[in-house]
Order: sequence, then structure tokens, then C-alpha cells
Amino acid sequence: MSLGTQRDPAAPGRRPRPVARALLACGAAAVAAEYLPSVVTLGQWTPARSLPGDLCRWRGPGAPEVALTFDDGPHPEATPAMLEALDELGLRATFFCLGAEIVRHPDLVSELLRRGHQVETHGFAHEHHLLRSPRWVLRDLRRARAAAEAVGLRPTWYRPTYGQVTGATLVVARALGLRPVLWSSWGREWATDDPAEVARRISTGLSPGAIVLLHDSDRHGRPGMWRTGIDALRLVADDLARRDLRAVTVERMMLGRGSAPIDQVGGI
Repeated sequence: MSLGTQRDPAAPGRRPRPVARALLACGAAAVAAEYLPSVVTLGQWTPARSLPGDLCRWRGPGAPEVALTFDDGPHPEATPAMLEALDELGLRATFFCLGAEIVRHPDLVSELLRRGHQVETHGFAHEHHLLRSPRWVLRDLRRARAAAEAVGLRPTWYRPTYGQVTGATLVVARALGLRPVLWSSWGREWATDDPAEVARRISTGLSPGAIVLLHDSDRHGRPGMWRTGIDALRLVADDLARRDLRAVTVERMMLGRGSAPIDQVGGI
């Protein structure tokens, strides 16, 4: 071929060389492995109970039980008020606490346990995982576990903040002995100050094995939204009674037992 007819390797329309194609495929696979798991949030709108291998769970077994769960605490005003409401209504719940808030309010964790509730982890910082590196996720969950251990607990269940789950989230959680759990029914009390509306949203997903999401803090949502949640909780309790459903902790629902102090749980 003469010099005048040679083609520029970078000219438009030329097929990528095998090495370039392999690199592109590897890059696409890495992106998919990291970000495709984020769609697990959609599981709350399907009948599925969990991902294969229990990589992430939205519902418990089909027994006549539901798990009431609260995120983002403990909060010095909201958590005690929520505890009083739960006691008044005779309900048990699971609190997914932020490590940063456990450090600030360790006495509230002790009070949650004293009243028969379960305490698990919501990570350390309330940040979006989709914007964070695998190294950041590992550091966050290690700090969250350390905060729980400092008050005598070893968490086994983990609710990712914002319900976001990346490939790194799943890998790191499994490595640290944490089981991701999302929800199948939520009140979205950050979006309204009408407790009846919150209760109606929860009611649409209220069935045997349901996991209900509410909040015992307003640090990451509408100011005072926990008050709306408390008022809605009274309506939810009536709904549970009508349906003959019992509110239990996540651990009780899944494994038939409650939270255990760290000295009763095997090491990781």
C-alpha cells in the first residue's frame, strides 16, 4: 500500500483493536458490578423477599408478623418520644442507628435495649453510596461497627443510607458480617405533615413479613417529621390489630431471636 493510501488508525469508522475492545468490556463490567445493585431499592414494589444468597432483603417470612424499623437516630428528642409511643402501643421495633449518633448519644442506645427493642447499624455517616468509593464504604462501615461495639453491641443487620446499594456496599457488608436489609413499606414522613397520609402509605404494603420504614430523627429530612411519624404510628397500630399482625424486631422475624450483647455473639 502506498503512503498516499494508508489510513489513520484513529480515523472515524475504524474498529477498535482487540486490546481496546477488551479494556472497554472490562470497564463496562466494572461499572455494572458497582452500580447495577443500586436497583435493589425497586424490590419494595415487587413480591420478592430477598436477593439470591440473601445479599439484600426486603421482607421476612410469611408469618403474621411485621418489623417496624426506624432510621437515622438516636436523636435526643425524637427517640425518647418514639419510645414512649411504642411502649404505650405495646409495639417492638428495630432501630437502625447511625454510628455518628451512637457516639453522641450512647445512653439512648442503652435505653432502646432496656425497653426490649433491637439496635442495628445504618452506617456511620448519612451519605450517598453512589457517590463514594469502595474504600470510603469500607471505612464507614468499620467506624459504624466500632461505634456499636463501644456500647456493647455487635450489629448483624445493616440498612444502607438512602436505600442505596452498590457493588462495594454488598461486598463490604458481607466481609464484615452484615446483612443488608431495606423495606417493603414506608411512610415517607419527610414528604408530608399529615399522619393519615403516612399511615395510608404504610398500609399499602402492610402484609405478613412486611418491613416498615419510619424515622426517629429529623436531621436528614423535614424538621419535626418524627412527630408526624409518631401520630401515624398510632394509626398503624390500629391497622396491625385489624389485620392480626404482630410487630416484632427484624431479628425475631428472620431468626426467631432478639438482639444480643456483644459477649453473646461470635466474633467476625
